Amino acid sequence: LAGVVLADGRRVRVAADWTGRSAEAAFLHDLHAGACGFFDGVLGPDYNRAHADHLHLDRGPYRVCR
Repeated sequence: LAGVVLADGRRVRVAADWTGRSAEAAFLHDLHAGACGFFDGVLGPDYNRAHADHLHLDRGPYRVCR
């Protein structure tokens, strides 16, 4: 998941908005944390450089939330 478009048309992008203290960054971090309850594997930009621009959401045989 690289980003989302909100109902009001605003775009929130992982690559541009993940860091900092903006409302968009808080939204993405909440989205990441919440995804851990629905997906078996959730990896975000803080995991490694390969995930710097997206959230990896997986329904796999393992359990990880980073």
